[in-house]
Amino acid sequence: MSTYGKNITLTLFGESHGKGVGALITGLPAGEPVDEQSIACAMNRRKRGGTYATPRKEPDAVNILSGIYNGHTTGAPLALWIENKNQKSEDYENMPFRPGHADYTAHVKYNGFDDPRGGGYFSGRLTAPLTAAGDILIQILNRRGITITSEITAVGGEKDGDNIKAKLEEAKQTQDSLGGTVDIAIKGVPKGIGGPRFQSLQSQLAAALYGVGAVKSVAFGSGEEASRKKGSEQNDPYYIEENNIRTKTNNAGGILGGITNGEDILIHVAVKPTPSIGKTQHTVNRKGEAVDYAIQGRHDTAIVLRIPVALESAAAFAIADALVSAKGDIGFREMKREDTQ
Repeated sequence: MSTYGKNITLTLFGESHGKGVGALITGLPAGEPVDEQSIACAMNRRKRGGTYATPRKEPDAVNILSGIYNGHTTGAPLALWIENKNQKSEDYENMPFRPGHADYTAHVKYNGFDDPRGGGYFSGRLTAPLTAAGDILIQILNRRGITITSEITAVGGEKDGDNIKAKLEEAKQTQDSLGGTVDIAIKGVPKGIGGPRFQSLQSQLAAALYGVGAVKSVAFGSGEEASRKKGSEQNDPYYIEENNIRTKTNNAGGILGGITNGEDILIHVAVKPTPSIGKTQHTVNRKGEAVDYAIQGRHDTAIVLRIPVALESAAAFAIADALVSAKGDIGFREMKREDTQ
């Protein structure tokens, strides 16, 4: 399926080297202001990476086709379109199955009718409409006192800025790539959002975040470190602050039993190295022949440098969808923190 969500849904469409990429959002409340300059700023964040970003330069102008009138959502499906203008499809002619990409699995799944150019539908290019759509959800959540921020915490295993730069330069010069980690903080989500077992907010957030293709793991709170702690170290003691129950620590990452406890939701995301590298690798072509292949084309040295805004966008859909499930359409509309009429 290419659609996420139950109440507020997101469908991404288009291909890396097709005419363009887009998003369709349904279930948005009517009357929500949409700041197109904010969307443009989010798209510019996605272009970050400097000399370590792909040389492919797209204007990424976001065209709103439907769902907004006089600067506000209408309640009808909202469609976004971003035209592709800088493709170099010749780089992908006679391309074998690239290691680390979905080329082979897409070929099997779709009986060879998939679009392989630049990864087709499986390309990181699809984070462009995700980013644009997600910024609209983030604007809506911000008016309800909810913020989503992110921070790159490591690149290539390095956390120090100078060491990161050195690792990036080495990877670029050797035609290799690097992965990294991103921490996400979601503040202001009310208590009691989510559900037990298979309806957990953790499951919903993970599903959304794994929709960003480069994500390899998603952990909450202390994450894997919890397996090395004692219960007395992992547990978050409760206390009362101004008649409000809080926790002194936040190893749970804001969610217990799949339900929010009112603390910040903390998520640690691991992002794989960009699979397209210039080093020669052994693979198989579409004729079933073993070949050695060095990937051509324009690619990022470390996709993690540009992915944080897309991760924030994915998380925004999970949070908004869960809020509507908990509060209903009317309750979600009434969460507004400021007059937007």
